[in-house]
Amino acid sequence: MKKVIKNNYKFILGMILGLVISVSSVYAVEAYIESNKVSYDNSKSKGSYKEVQSSIDELYERSGIHKEKWIDKTLNGADPVLKDPLIPVEIKPNGDVYYANLNSEWYNYSEKRWANAVILVDNPSNTNYSVGDHILEKDIESYFVWIPRYQYKIWDLGNYTTAPNGNTLTNQDYATSTTQALNKSRIIDIKFGNVTSIPKMNENEASLNEYYTHPAFTLGNKDLNGIWVGKFETGGTIDSPIIKPSVESLRNKTVKEFFTAGKSFATGLDSHMMKNTEWGAAAYLSHSQYGIGNEVNINNTEDYYTGYSAAPNTDQSSREGTYAVHTEASTTQPWNTPTGYLASTTGNINGIYDMSGGAWEYVAAYRKGSTIANKSGFSAEEITTQILVGYIDEYEADSEVTTYNKMILGDATGEIGPFYQYYDKDGSIRYHNSWYGDRSFFVSSTDPWFGRGGFSYDGGLAGQFGFDRGVGSAGVDRSFRIALAIQ
Repeated sequence: MKKVIKNNYKFILGMILGLVISVSSVYAVEAYIESNKVSYDNSKSKGSYKEVQSSIDELYERSGIHKEKWIDKTLNGADPVLKDPLIPVEIKPNGDVYYANLNSEWYNYSEKRWANAVILVDNPSNTNYSVGDHILEKDIESYFVWIPRYQYKIWDLGNYTTAPNGNTLTNQDYATSTTQALNKSRIIDIKFGNVTSIPKMNENEASLNEYYTHPAFTLGNKDLNGIWVGKFETGGTIDSPIIKPSVESLRNKTVKEFFTAGKSFATGLDSHMMKNTEWGAAAYLSHSQYGIGNEVNINNTEDYYTGYSAAPNTDQSSREGTYAVHTEASTTQPWNTPTGYLASTTGNINGIYDMSGGAWEYVAAYRKGSTIANKSGFSAEEITTQILVGYIDEYEADSEVTTYNKMILGDATGEIGPFYQYYDKDGSIRYHNSWYGDRSFFVSSTDPWFGRGGFSYDGGLAGQFGFDRGVGSAGVDRSFRIALAIQ
């Protein structure tokens, strides 16, 4: 005989609404319902067990008690790792930020909704933010985005040592059809997994058309389920960095100053200056089935404000050569607009911004043996120490401008070949990759530090697959990004 809860329903629902919320009381309510239920009719709602269960689920949601933590099965165990003071958030299309409920679907990588988290300022206006609350922008110090641990299928081993002269690629040709003719980009095949399901690999284990565990998920002796990456270029000051939209990026500092600021940002979260391999991990995910699958739009603000995107039909629309930068609303739009989304790695508000244009970003990646390393502020011993503990990527001492084969597999340099030298729209001859024609200069004896993404005025030279080199000294158009390695 079917047993249906009737009067008990009113009693239980009243108890739910009236109780002072606690873990023990919630589980007691559930136990009562479970002991009095044999079956329920799916076609009914009023007075049914199903409706009571829904009320309990709502109680959990409002209380913030974690009945059952949401996991994205697509990630195969590489779900976000959270640690105080990181707060999980959901960001609405207009940029409003809400404290996420860990029991609900607050991220979904199959839908290109990457997980986001924030760190609050030291003295927020609300010291008791809880699940479901709208977190005020003024109370947010920094935004981060989760890059889950993954393997990718190798399509190119990057064995390029030269950048041949594209004899027919004049500036006129490049301005018309050559960009598409050279575009060899592809959707990168990615599969996620945790440290158990996809262990780390050495480059000598890599084979064409086989899956390879991305090296960004190993830092020193730590194997990571993922990394948190600054959602925007770093802003603020060298002593008090912030990561926010619509702020001026922090620039004109040496590599060592950036590196030191990254390390001291949040020591409990193992914060550090983003490495070249970590940039590669974000870039590859952006061009997978889980990201925008295209080149992200350029941030073309002349004052280096974070999170902006060049509007359609501005000078940048042809994606070539140098062009005038802009700040007007008609030529650039902020991160929380349809145009702004195009500058995100997901094509929506959930991704990472400023990977094309804005300021040129130094990454912690160094060619060993350089005689001018002191221009970065580092001593040779300091660089070696940080390489050994995993915070700086090391490149071979015989690396030069076109030795793309000296790459680290996964760093989004050599694998983006073949490479060419040809005219840009402005008449200059530069080295370009064959994905989107982004600037492609490898580190060299005179310029031993890698930089990524390009400048706001770079046009088609900028992009998440662009790379260049520098001496490590301060520059008015050079910034950096912070990453977190929480185990």
